Amino acid sequence: MTGQESGRSRLERPGLVCKLVVAALAFAFLAYVAQRGARRASDFKYVYGAARFIWTTGALNVRAQARYPVTFHVLLAPLAALPLGAAVAVWAVLSMAAVAALPAVLHRLTQIEPRHQLPAWALTAPFFIDALVLGQSDPVNLLLVAAGLFSARKGRGAIGMGLIGLAGLIKFLPLLHWATGVARRRSRDVWLGMALTCAFGLGILVAAVGWNDAVDGIGKQVELLRGWDSPRGIIERGADLRPNNESIPMVLVRFCGGSRQVADAASTNRLPLRTILAIWYGALAALAGAWLCALVPAERVPPERGWLAMFALTSIVMLASTPICWNHYFLWTMPAALFLLHRPKLLIMLALLSLGITMWPAARSLGCHILMAIGLFVVVIHDLRREPVGGAHSAST
Repeated sequence: MTGQESGRSRLERPGLVCKLVVAALAFAFLAYVAQRGARRASDFKYVYGAARFIWTTGALNVRAQARYPVTFHVLLAPLAALPLGAAVAVWAVLSMAAVAALPAVLHRLTQIEPRHQLPAWALTAPFFIDALVLGQSDPVNLLLVAAGLFSARKGRGAIGMGLIGLAGLIKFLPLLHWATGVARRRSRDVWLGMALTCAFGLGILVAAVGWNDAVDGIGKQVELLRGWDSPRGIIERGADLRPNNESIPMVLVRFCGGSRQVADAASTNRLPLRTILAIWYGALAALAGAWLCALVPAERVPPERGWLAMFALTSIVMLASTPICWNHYFLWTMPAALFLLHRPKLLIMLALLSLGITMWPAARSLGCHILMAIGLFVVVIHDLRREPVGGAHSAST
């Protein structure tokens, strides 16, 4: 062996060791997640139950998990043929693969190289870990939305909206990113992608349970989302009031006593439910108005910056618009963190602050994470408006 070959092998050995260590850690994490799932300590068991019902009976059980689209029950039905622990393991592999693929997809969308994304990952990594441990769908959905926006930016609007629509067939909230696609790419193929997604969703429902049951299932889900699982219904029955739910209405309910479960009717600081909902809707209107105003400066900056800005702003509007916002939902602040990479000190400070909020239940109860997300929304708009035309920050900053 020559000296040059020997030097090269010494250089390659640490890299191989690092890969082996990462693989071992990933395998250990997968085993841990699968064990949790087998002991029914994973949130995946809820959608698994609804999917299992379809697989074994050929009928929908909408009430089992009405907050998720019935299409997700159908998409998971083949996985529900496996025992719960094995199904959790397979879902964990898919979710970990989505996280592993995300830096490269974000690079294509934003022109920010993976190694330069590290401050954004420092801020959002705890949320990703939480989502993976709990068996949640957000890592997969974030990848689908990012890939969809990239496809739309490259002129493949139908494919892009279809990928975002697929995320919407798993969870309702990502469908808001259709607005991002429409705002940034005004062409007929965008609308075609939306229409094809709706047709695909209806098609898999009909294939799984038949036309009548599919229509009945959709109607039942709409009924539940307008009643039992509506924001008002959730609050009135005192559900999901745990400190980990940092949605705007739930924070107001806990703080102002808008529910009989958390405050006595005679309490002096108790706000009526209609006032709490009015505050929430007012906040959403303000965010939506700011989102619309951001469309103008987003057109003036280079395409990758404009798409990233609207990706970031829509994601935070999405967080603000739900009555259920658990800790892992905040991985959707990743686009905002990427847009603000030119503020590394701010991101590191927020990462440390976020860890503190996560470890302190009282801070979560006060909605400090949602306040942080809204703060990122404001800073993104501020920096977008001040960004020079055609002179965006370099992708390497």
